[in-house]
Amino acid sequence: MKNFIYATLAFLLISCSITKPETKQSKKTLKGTWEVVNIRFVSDKGMNKASLFDLVDVNCFKGSEWVFIPENGRGKFTILNSGQCENSINRIHWSLHEPGDGTFQFQFKYVDTKNNPINNENRGYRSKIEQFDTNSMIMRIATTFEGNSFEIAMTFNKTSEEINL
Repeated sequence: MKNFIYATLAFLLISCSITKPETKQSKKTLKGTWEVVNIRFVSDKGMNKASLFDLVDVNCFKGSEWVFIPENGRGKFTILNSGQCENSINRIHWSLHEPGDGTFQFQFKYVDTKNNPINNENRGYRSKIEQFDTNSMIMRIATTFEGNSFEIAMTFNKTSEEINL
């Protein structure tokens, strides 16, 4: 019985040590500046309108610039001034979550310049990372419009290793 317990503990330690470096490497790969180059509505309902992250219309995110700093989870995204969209800089604190099924989820909260959560309810956002490599990423974001649930796929391209908050 004692050997069984030791074997189980050893297995758990080995299992945990395998996933941690993957998360760390993924965070390092995310480091830099990224641009949203495409937005696709994943729905057979033909939806083309929605608000993302309780901020602005989804179409305002096309061309937005995202900056990720993996060492401390700081970052930001900038919405550019165009037509119906006003320029805005939104500071975030982000992390990667592994739900245990071999996938990653990107999660963030809005923060102020001192990295304190802006929302009093400590509310955040989570989206599924569908595809990810050193130069591109596709995120699926669940949202609703007029009571209809659907997903939006945002395609990011890395534009620089530079980070500037």
